[in-house]
Amino acid sequence: MSAAAPIDTPVWFGPLREPEWLLPRVRDDAPTIVFGAEQWHEPGVDGDGRDLRSGVPLYLAEAARFGTNARSLALRDVVDPHDPPGQGVVTVRSAVAPDGRPSVRLRVFDTQGASLDEIVRDARDAASLGDALGGLLHAVTQASASNGVRPIWNSLYSLPAGAALTSYVRGSHAVRRLSDDALPDTAHADALSERRADVRTVLTSLGALATSAPESFPALLFFGALAAAADARSSVVGEFRLQANARCMTATDPLDPVYSMAMLVMALFGDRAAAERRAEALRATGDERVIRWVARVRGEG
Repeated sequence: MSAAAPIDTPVWFGPLREPEWLLPRVRDDAPTIVFGAEQWHEPGVDGDGRDLRSGVPLYLAEAARFGTNARSLALRDVVDPHDPPGQGVVTVRSAVAPDGRPSVRLRVFDTQGASLDEIVRDARDAASLGDALGGLLHAVTQASASNGVRPIWNSLYSLPAGAALTSYVRGSHAVRRLSDDALPDTAHADALSERRADVRTVLTSLGALATSAPESFPALLFFGALAAAADARSSVVGEFRLQANARCMTATDPLDPVYSMAMLVMALFGDRAAAERRAEALRATGDERVIRWVARVRGEG
């Protein structure tokens, strides 16, 4: 495994100030699945390919957290295909074809490191790739059933299909980049300009996805990207205020994750009155986890 600590929550969770009530509880005796990206037979993918390659384990770990009984982890770094899988955990290694073909391969290993299955999905374009990506968790769950992994149903978790899911998977790694790769103000001007352009591209893509998809989780990914960019003091965040507000206003139910996360987004853009109205509605739910989160967003805890 990678020496760096694996990621044990969705990429939007930290930037959105850890809304713990959105995550299913994991039993102490739950099986563990470790997802990691590896190279295909040859090295080398372009920038778009890197976001897809590194986004697949992040997406699968998130999907497994909501869709199985397992504890799911995602490795931060791309691993060598020849590195042995971990012991005591189910290991899933994913790779993306390096020559531009939208092909994804998964290798699944049991808790002893023995191979359980190899899953390859070829696709013609972003839409068919998204359909292929949408079926990967089911294939992993079936392959690892003998190691105690079982499917579960979660009423909150729903993602778009087709090309929109491909964008979500790529966006998952892009949000991680916004969180992990911030540049200091003293960096070279060219590097800062390139960084601003990258942040703008990521937010544009995720904003378009969030406002076109009715599901909640693309909005959470967009909001997480906004919060991560704001935490890194990116100057481009303000450009996306209208787009963010448009998505916030579509959520009117305090039980909708978009409604609650909109409180943070409104506060981020300085709309304190609207944020406070959301805060009052959220406190009225009586859920202590929600109340603690509201206090964190308001800087009270």
